[in-house]
Parts: sequence; C-alpha cells; structure tokens
Amino acid sequence: MPPVVESVTVLPAQGRKSLTAFIRLPHRLYAGNPHWTPPLETAARALLDPARRHPFHDTATVQPFLAHRGRQVVGRILAVDDPRQDEGGFGFFECESEAEVSGPLFAAAADWLRARGRDTMLGPLNPSTNHECGLLVDGFDTPPVLLMPYNPASYPSLFEAAGLKPVKDLWSWTIDLTAPLPDRIARLGERVSRRQTCVLRPLDLNRLDTEAETLRRMYNDAWQGSWGFVPMSEKEFRHAAHEMKQLLRHGVCLVAEIDGTPAAFGMILPDAAPALRAVRGRLWRYGLPLGALDMVRTLRRAEAGRALLIGVLAEYRGQGLDVLLRLAGLDHVRALGWRTLHASWTLEDNTASNRGIVAMGGHRSVTHRLYQLAL
Repeated sequence: MPPVVESVTVLPAQGRKSLTAFIRLPHRLYAGNPHWTPPLETAARALLDPARRHPFHDTATVQPFLAHRGRQVVGRILAVDDPRQDEGGFGFFECESEAEVSGPLFAAAADWLRARGRDTMLGPLNPSTNHECGLLVDGFDTPPVLLMPYNPASYPSLFEAAGLKPVKDLWSWTIDLTAPLPDRIARLGERVSRRQTCVLRPLDLNRLDTEAETLRRMYNDAWQGSWGFVPMSEKEFRHAAHEMKQLLRHGVCLVAEIDGTPAAFGMILPDAAPALRAVRGRLWRYGLPLGALDMVRTLRRAEAGRALLIGVLAEYRGQGLDVLLRLAGLDHVRALGWRTLHASWTLEDNTASNRGIVAMGGHRSVTHRLYQLAL
C-alpha cells in the first residue's frame, strides 16, 4: 500500500514564532548548498515585521504566508501591496521543489492581493526593486554577490507551472580588475576630464544623514520613469544608508558636483556575501559578537565588490559624468587591491548602461528574471 502523502496547507504567518519559522526555513532548504547566502537575521526580522517600524511599512502593507505539510513548514511567500507600485508584489519565495507546495503559495498571495483590488502580481520582490529582486535563471553554480538573490535551478519551472509569465530580465556583469582598461575608454576619460569642470568628492560618513538625503534626491530623480522603479522616502533611504555604513567604510561612494551642486553619484560596496555565508547570517554567537568580528575581518581583506548604483540627474546627462564616476571608481577599488568587480543589476533593455559596462571590460555573468501573474 503506497504511503499516505499529507496535503499542503497555507496559512498567514502571525506572531513571533511564525515569523522565525519564515526567516529560518531557507536554512533547512539550502543545507549543504555552498552558494546560498543567508541574510542577516536581524535585518530580515526588522524588514518583515511591521511592528519593528521599518520605514518600508510606512507606505506598504505585507502579508507573509507559510506552507505546512503536517507539522513541518515546507514553503513561504510574502504578498506586498505598495501603493507606489502599479502592481501587487510577491517575494521571499522559498519552498520544497514541488508544484504541490509552490502552487498553493502563489494562490494565497494572489488571493490576498486580489482582495485588495490588485489585478496583477509582480515578483520576486524582496520586498521591492529597491531591495533584492528577481529569480535566478542561469548561473546556478555561481555564488551570489552582496544583496543579490540565489535560488535552485528548479524554481523557474515552479513559477511557470503556476502560470507566471516572464516580464523582464535583470543582467549582472563581471569586470576583471587585473586586466588593463580598454584604450578607447581611457582616451574617452581623458577627453571628458579636459572639458568637464566637475569635482568628484567622497561621501562624508560623519554627516551620513545629510549625505543620505543628497543621494536620495539624486536617486529618485535619476531613476524616475525607469521600468519598475519605486521612489524611496527620506526615512527609507536614511535607514538603508545606516545599514550599509560599515560597507561604505570599506568601499567607495563618489559624488560629482558642478559649481557646488550635486549632479551625479556612484556607489561600490565590498562583497560581504562570503562573510555572510561563513557566519550563517548571525552576527552574535554564544552571547558574543563573533559574527560581526568575522564580517569586519572579511571586509578588510575583500578582493571583490559590487558596483551598486550610478545615477546622473537628467539635466546633466550626456556630459560624461558617468564615465568619470566609473573610471574613478575603478581606480579606487584597484588601489584597494580588489581583483573583481560585479556590476548589478541592469535592465536587459537599458542599452546605454549595458554598452557602458561592456566598454569598461564587463561581461555578462548571471541573469535574474521578474515574473508577472494576471489576477
């Protein structure tokens, strides 16, 4: 007689115990996988629990769901209703690789969003395009870099089996910093420098709140109108800047000013993903900040990083500020002894950015994909 297979039940995750189960499920699913990078548990809990007053919850409403098979948690998903987005969202998807688990999870998120008046669902968004987003669809044998998601090769088929359709690809790039800069780009940089009167200055971490607001205004302006863009509030951007402060100390953020007015900026962070994998997402062990110490040591010895952002205000585009920021950033991280720079992510149809990265010596490395479901 064949064994009885228990059915899957999906329920809203409510209370601290359920949230802990939501956060820790991937540790079981990815046990033995050397590539998965656990997030910092404190940061994940702060982002997922509205009671922690993360500024994302000032505008958005979220509902986490857990899939149970008997007493065991076998899947999770977060439904996101953010009025700044044209579509409902979903994210933090993880499950045992079975359609019997993934299907009910997608259905639960879709039902919740439909009840809130949404007619489409976009994701994965963890929980927006300002955070980790996209489903990995190639490069499964490549460890993810800082703040980039990772998932098993089985997930794309689970998405498609539930009726989700691909809507946009997000491209990641790798630049070999040990290779010489292409001559054409070096000459372009010299020409731009001769005609451009801008001043490049480093971010002042001693005035982080003020500097964060300067960056936020440029960020929201530079990306306004871009596909999938969600503007960030002052509180959100300030919160993110303080979360990244230690990374900024070991990376580089340059502001381009023209006549004293900020016109563009670029940000490169050291790749902390290897340290996160080593500490399993926990800064404290045995009552001591052992994980935090490991993180600092790893950042000091970093040989790779991620080019996270580069943005130019609309009125200053076409003047070569992006070229100057890219070249100055490459010079800075080479001086730090880095050997590899990952640029991520860019939209598949952002021809200007993609051509600029290729010109700097970048080559495509991995692809993440966003999916949509009609509700």
